[in-house]
Amino acid sequence: MVPKAKLRASGAFSFSLPFVVLSNAVARDSWNKVYNKYKNSKHWEKTTGMKNQYMCHFSFAFGKSAFNLEPKRPVRSYFNTVRPPVYCNPE
Repeated sequence: MVPKAKLRASGAFSFSLPFVVLSNAVARDSWNKVYNKYKNSKHWEKTTGMKNQYMCHFSFAFGKSAFNLEPKRPVRSYFNTVRPPVYCNPE
């Protein structure tokens, strides 16, 4: 999925204290939109893992051209989704 510029900007400011609450709200809202749009797809699997991948991309990979959410990836904790060398795509 390719995030819009507005969404990228929200992720980019997630480390600045005044924007943390707003950024988290935007992340949750945008995730809910993705979930509601694709939850009935035959390709949708492992909602928790997909959410962790999405939140990782939102917070740490907002500059990527696309958020590559991979439904076949194993479900790992959020920490194990974001840690190096995994970087949003757990094995």
